[in-house]
Amino acid sequence: MKKEPRRTRSPFKTVSPAMDLTRARPLERKVVLITGASRGIGAAAAKRIARAGGVVVVNYHNSHEQAQAVLREVEEEGGKGMLFRADVTQRNQVEEMARAVRESFGAVDILVNNAYFPFEVNFLHEISWEGVEEAISKELAAFYNCTRAFVPAMMEKKKGKIIVISTRLAQQPLPRMGAYAAAKSALETMADTMALELGPNGIAVNVVTPAFTLTDASAMMPDEFRERVRKSRPLQKHLYPEDVAGTIAFLASDEADMMTGTHILITGGSHLQL
Repeated sequence: MKKEPRRTRSPFKTVSPAMDLTRARPLERKVVLITGASRGIGAAAAKRIARAGGVVVVNYHNSHEQAQAVLREVEEEGGKGMLFRADVTQRNQVEEMARAVRESFGAVDILVNNAYFPFEVNFLHEISWEGVEEAISKELAAFYNCTRAFVPAMMEKKKGKIIVISTRLAQQPLPRMGAYAAAKSALETMADTMALELGPNGIAVNVVTPAFTLTDASAMMPDEFRERVRKSRPLQKHLYPEDVAGTIAFLASDEADMMTGTHILITGGSHLQL
């Protein structure tokens, strides 16, 4: 009897439609809370995460109409979400937000600490102590309050992600921006410490460090400065919120599960310059 040729198993697995969906929407059903998501990097991240299938909680403080517009775009991307107004420097408001999210969607899987706080711009030897104190206090209070509210549920599940949005000014300061740089430097140290403390509980903590990005908050800088920054980058491009949003979505995904205590620079290569 003639033997049939032996079939060899393909080294490539057959990809089912379900697997295709998982790859196309890697954050499917993940609950992602983004502070300060009504504009800038937070808004761009909300839309990018929605495209990846995440359930997006759009936190805002004052910009209600802008936050509504972001939520509409999240829903247009096929995502789900909700708005919640809260000053994240106020612990009681953050705790109220946590309760509302839990009732609507369950525990938060990914916390994106992004809220921006205006700060006093001046030379450090001339700035008021109140200006320095306020910048540091608000940055750290927001992070502290949100981690206090959302980390316990992550610890119960033994899985979670915290993504902290910082600034290149924390390592490469500019004149008159000292209060902001000091606040972000302290924030990064808190994040690194938390990565050590929470790692055994399956929680990853990473920092995203963009260079000068064209947002509403950076509109104070003159056009000459913006153009000088662009030309200083090897890529010779402006940096936009959407350029940062992709990195946030990656860190939120399972692909980044073994990344913690990492600081990802998004600079267009300017950090390579002297």
